[in-house]
Amino acid sequence: MRTTNPNVLRRQRGAFAIELAMVLVIFLGIYLFMTDISHKILVRAQLDRTSFALANILKERSRFYGERQTLNDNDRDDMVALASRLLERDSNAVAIKIEALHDSLTMETYTSDRFNTLGCQSTDINQKTNLVPVEDGKIYSLYQVTLCEQRDSWFANFWGDSGTPTFTLTSSSVVPGR
Repeated sequence: MRTTNPNVLRRQRGAFAIELAMVLVIFLGIYLFMTDISHKILVRAQLDRTSFALANILKERSRFYGERQTLNDNDRDDMVALASRLLERDSNAVAIKIEALHDSLTMETYTSDRFNTLGCQSTDINQKTNLVPVEDGKIYSLYQVTLCEQRDSWFANFWGDSGTPTFTLTSSSVVPGR
């Protein structure tokens, strides 16, 4: 025979509510962590696709730019405009660095103001001279496009981490010219 004391049941309801609240907070934290990670992966994939597309446009210089092999400010502005359309962002929000290496010696670099503001890190193209293709004595150009973006971290904000509520993602693509 089992007897239940009604006072014990009332005390259990309070403990259940506290345990439920703790479990829900933990599940919410796990959910935000997973969505934060998946968001980072999606943004990184978008940056990868865009930097690769822009690098391939630079690679096809003989087709799109005639005989002009060197880069200039107009090229940077064109790449910023294309990147803003591909990333669906305002052109002022695009952080881009365009680099070209000609004859394994001459390096050209064009960087947007936003790239410098965010403090984006990338490996310079002059450190990638071993990637320069050489065929029958002809040294081809090498082009690199680096995109950078800063996003808020939902997980860090949820736990009250005011020190690093944002993260910066960087993507670089390097292609040889024709």
